Amino acid sequence: MKKQDFLNLILMIILGIFGGLLALYFFFINNFFASPTIINQQQEKIYIEENTALINSIKETKKAVFTIKQGTLSFYGLILTADGLAVTLSSNLNKNPITCNINGENASCQILKRDLVQNLALIKIEKDKLSTLGFYDLDLEMGKRVYVLSIDSVNEGIVKSVEGNTNIRETQPISGSPVLSLDNKIIGLAEIDKNGFISIIPVSIIRSFVGL
Repeated sequence: MKKQDFLNLILMIILGIFGGLLALYFFFINNFFASPTIINQQQEKIYIEENTALINSIKETKKAVFTIKQGTLSFYGLILTADGLAVTLSSNLNKNPITCNINGENASCQILKRDLVQNLALIKIEKDKLSTLGFYDLDLEMGKRVYVLSIDSVNEGIVKSVEGNTNIRETQPISGSPVLSLDNKIIGLAEIDKNGFISIIPVSIIRSFVGL
């Protein structure tokens, strides 16, 4: 082999190696740096869509939340049936009489029974054709996104444990308000612990108490 041919061969090999390395470099850049941008964009899009759906649904879901007045105190409760069965926290109440306000209108109501252990009170509202929500039929899952809804506020977070603890911290007096899934199913009622975090009385306990 002539010296010039040998040099040309060496040059071709070097160029081939360089071209291969360059191709690997661009492959690496495209796959390891571009993909997260796409994923982040998709995650952001999902979050925006979920947030928009939540905003749009609050107006309707809020119709199932009502205010209970006892003397100078006010609390929240959740309507369970169209014919007026509702539930709130037993610790919110003393005894009858109470007054209920549904969608800005006062209605006669009374306490039917209480469970001091589960901290629940069953209320009968003397009104029919009331707005209700569906029940969340699955067990609580850690990491599930939920929101707490009252007449005047909404707060969102996640379930931290299967016992019903959440990372939602609340400064408003919203005990007895419903805790809902993002598709507006009843997960339970909100209690506030001594540190201001929401814990959930699960809907399974509520249904057993009410008999639904």
